[in-house]
Amino acid sequence: MNTINITQKIFHRSALLALLIGCFTFFSAPALHAQDKKGKGNKKEKINELRKKYFNDKLALSDAEQKAFWPLYDEYKQKEKALRDSFKSKYKPNDVIFMDDKKAEEFLNATIKLNDDQNSLFKEYILKFKKVLPVKKVAMLPMVEREFKKEILSKAGDHKKPGGPGGPGPGHDGPGPDDE
Repeated sequence: MNTINITQKIFHRSALLALLIGCFTFFSAPALHAQDKKGKGNKKEKINELRKKYFNDKLALSDAEQKAFWPLYDEYKQKEKALRDSFKSKYKPNDVIFMDDKKAEEFLNATIKLNDDQNSLFKEYILKFKKVLPVKKVAMLPMVEREFKKEILSKAGDHKKPGGPGGPGPGHDGPGPDDE
């Protein structure tokens, strides 16, 4: 009889603990999600700051050119993102693997339309950029964008490599040939 009471108390305490953990998880999840979004916003802001500095340096933009160029460029990037987001809302990564032929055809047509829309937007903004920048600087834009992306990806990769920021640091060469 005494053993049953002890077992019931342990069961009730375990159930209470599980309930408390569940409540904690339920109520802390939105806060963690908000922190994650805030962190992403800070990263985007930092990348935008780095982009502006990089473009200003590589294109040798004067103060007057910067004032005229950046609002146009930001507008262009927002419209470009809206086109991609619209496509992504309809088609998720790897969806094509599970599509039948009809859906795959729709996907291809939507991809072609996305590319056409992006090209039209690019042409529209090239004309606008040429009104505020010399044509040579406008011609350099795609190259500077590619170089910037490459540099950002390289820096992001450095953060994950041993010896990169946050890694083990110098003197740690990783596992040797005999460590496998």
